[in-house]
Amino acid sequence: MPKINVYLPDDLAAAVKAAEIPVSAVCQKALADAVRVVTAARKGVAALRDPGFDPGTRPEFTGRLGERMTERLRGAVRLGRQAAGEGPLGTAQLLVGLLDEGENLATRLLPVLGVDAEALREAALDSSVAEPLPDVPGEDGGFWSGMTMSARSAIGASLEASIELGHNYIGCEHLLLGLLADREGAAGQVLLAAGLDAAAVRRAVGSALAGFTQARQSAPATGAAALQQVLDRLEAIEDRLGAAGL
Repeated sequence: MPKINVYLPDDLAAAVKAAEIPVSAVCQKALADAVRVVTAARKGVAALRDPGFDPGTRPEFTGRLGERMTERLRGAVRLGRQAAGEGPLGTAQLLVGLLDEGENLATRLLPVLGVDAEALREAALDSSVAEPLPDVPGEDGGFWSGMTMSARSAIGASLEASIELGHNYIGCEHLLLGLLADREGAAGQVLLAAGLDAAAVRRAVGSALAGFTQARQSAPATGAAALQQVLDRLEAIEDRLGAAGL
């Protein structure tokens, strides 16, 4: 039987040993569950990229996707629809919604990455990039209703980013990565023109979340104070990486 090494922090390894947890059985079940979830998610992502696919025929996928979305992400999508008005919901509008939501991790990281949020918003509103609609429109009034193919793909890429980062939720930071994934979409072009790239954003997200976890464990600071600690730490990391040419 093949062997997979699992590395644990010293304190967790000691706790597992003291509790006499059957590590092999627990890991096998966890990995089997993860394979099932990830496989189903990736099939759903592939389907979203098919113009002939109607998400309304897969309510179980849409339901699971919705359960993973944070309230801030759902709010950003709602604000994107407001920005779209009577027109289709494209990636430019999703980017505007993300920026208008304002209190999410993605927007808080933008200054650290050297991007002006207001200038980014104006560029998104001014974008004239046309994005095709799916062959089969989503159910009228439903989550997928009026979405361009690029917007649908960005939502799918957000789920992919969440999986790749090992997260059990989809937040605005994942949406930012999803928008960057389509270099031909309106938002992708705006973000690239602003100097952003997926590798830098992914690195920033990972650094910020790691810093937040560390700050929460090591200090009683909460809310804005804890977040500021994270952003200060992230900025220092980004400065070092930039100096190294990474």
